[in-house]
Amino acid sequence: MKTKIKSAFINIALMAITIALAIVLGSQAPQLYKKWQGNSKSGDFALHVVNQPYRLTLYGTSTCPHCAKAREYLKAAGISFNDRIVDKSNAARDMFSKLNENSVPVLVSKDRLIIGFNENEYDELAKVSRD
Repeated sequence: MKTKIKSAFINIALMAITIALAIVLGSQAPQLYKKWQGNSKSGDFALHVVNQPYRLTLYGTSTCPHCAKAREYLKAAGISFNDRIVDKSNAARDMFSKLNENSVPVLVSKDRLIIGFNENEYDELAKVSRD
């Protein structure tokens, strides 16, 4: 009898641990996936640069400090870009919404986008976008 109770207790404890682990991992899955995916995505983003003066478009807001750093860096590096401020322009907001991103800055070329500000990634994107 004691063995059955002990076995049942162990089984219940293992199930509780498994459920708790599943809840913890499940709640962290989106963040883990985003980290694994990285800050850049490849795809067809030509809509964001076609018929624009430059081959890169930066989406940002007027109050975002990272957006301000991105703008300053691109200008200082001599990288030409279309500046789209999504909190000041409905057209910019509409185009940004097509990217299905929820944070800024986002730098877009015809086939790649970078989420956030990263000097090295911006330089690389500018280099390959000059073709």
